[in-house]
Amino acid sequence: MHNENEAVAHARRYREGGGDPEAFVRAFRESTVYLQRIDPLSLPVVTIEGLNWLAAFSSPELLQRHLAARGESTEADYLAVTGERLLDHYLPALPRPTGVVFDNGAEHMMSLPPVRGIVSDELAVDA
Repeated sequence: MHNENEAVAHARRYREGGGDPEAFVRAFRESTVYLQRIDPLSLPVVTIEGLNWLAAFSSPELLQRHLAARGESTEADYLAVTGERLLDHYLPALPRPTGVVFDNGAEHMMSLPPVRGIVSDELAVDA
């Protein structure tokens, strides 16, 4: 299993113009990601232009930085799960369609839209 910095490394390469989005998705699936948790087990989803987004972070520190930037308490509870578990088990329980924003606000921020190759076919929307 890759460490949580593997997805960040792939995201940086992609943002610099040399990365492979499929390699990023593979690294994301194998990495640990951190999600804000709202009692008891719901996750905050934001809707932008008709598409729902869930924020996932490579570290609790980036999650706290995101919350502080939004003016929210940085004492929020969080879940630590693999990217694979997020995409295959958590997304199906969320409103559809929902994509994932990785490390929102960081220079290596990436989005994982709900399309085939990222999420299961039944969750995918046409790009």
